[in-house]
Amino acid sequence: MKKKQSTDKGIPVVLGEFGAVRRDNLTGDALTLHLMSRAYFFKHVSKQAIANGMLPFFWDTGGLINRNNYTVSDQQALDALIQGVNGL
Repeated sequence: MKKKQSTDKGIPVVLGEFGAVRRDNLTGDALTLHLMSRAYFFKHVSKQAIANGMLPFFWDTGGLINRNNYTVSDQQALDALIQGVNGL
């Protein structure tokens, strides 16, 4: 849907269920690059959604928030999402 056909006219848009799987089978530089790329993706998608008047919904299958004890399992990913939403 084009921005001028929706959010520019006050029609709310939800960007639903985006995510990127954390590949725990990587090590060393490959893991570092993967995690940095994943964080960049989260930040970029969130930032662009907000910039275009949409609400982003992150798809968490338990890798971001531990639902057993309600703690953050992936601080890097959470920080990237927050930075994107806050336009940082």
